[in-house]
Amino acid sequence: MLNVKNKQLKQFYDGVYRKGEKRHYTKLLFKKGMALPIDEQVVLQAVTWKGKTVLDVGCGTGLMCKLAVEAGAKHVTGIDFSPTAIAAAKAIRKHSNLEFKTAHLFAQKGHYDIVMALGTLEHIDEPLKALRRMKNLLAPGGTIVITSPNWTNPRGYILQTMRFLFAAPITLADLHYLSPIEFEGWARKLSMRLTWNTFDHDWSQGEKLLQDFSRRIPNVMRDIGQPVTDKQVKDFLLWLRGHLLPLCRKEKWNGAVGLYIFNKRQ
Repeated sequence: MLNVKNKQLKQFYDGVYRKGEKRHYTKLLFKKGMALPIDEQVVLQAVTWKGKTVLDVGCGTGLMCKLAVEAGAKHVTGIDFSPTAIAAAKAIRKHSNLEFKTAHLFAQKGHYDIVMALGTLEHIDEPLKALRRMKNLLAPGGTIVITSPNWTNPRGYILQTMRFLFAAPITLADLHYLSPIEFEGWARKLSMRLTWNTFDHDWSQGEKLLQDFSRRIPNVMRDIGQPVTDKQVKDFLLWLRGHLLPLCRKEKWNGAVGLYIFNKRQ
């Protein structure tokens, strides 16, 4: 993915939205018995939405936009570069305080109390430039809310080893592999106050990791021309279950997804 640009992902995402997100994305995004993906659950509780104007960058089919309105947001604008996603959002997320547009972040105007980008920044060519644009779109006292896959955990260490040593395509569309280290550096450059945490530890080092790896590892090894047998994968997962899972700790930095909240310094 090193030479891929954001605009080249448009065809990929158009295909995802034509197929349907629930059919494309792994069911591991949903906890058993949970009606919403984990990201949306966490973000919904992370900030106060009541009376706020909101911009959702890379809104997809608009689920978080609708949740923000239902939580009391005054007006929510969702933008995405995929017309297929925006068409779906307009068809299924209807509310008088909702607006969806096929648009690019850098063409967006106005000011918002909250600018959010959920699982989007890692797909943008220049993440810091995008964050700087989001900062410029903030109203006084405004907040940027970001979620992004986090790689400072056992899942990340295993997959990043495969990426660096074997040029393995460990994800389908990520252009960047981010962690709290990058976000803390960007906060300093932006002169913004950052609070962060990570979540979904079950995916980074628990049972969900084992379920994910049972599918992902054979695919990755096949793609680098080193196919593995079912027994090899099974033995690896048995080792992980016996050695990694008993050591599972919910440290601040080692969940599978990072939540980053930027505020302007007073």
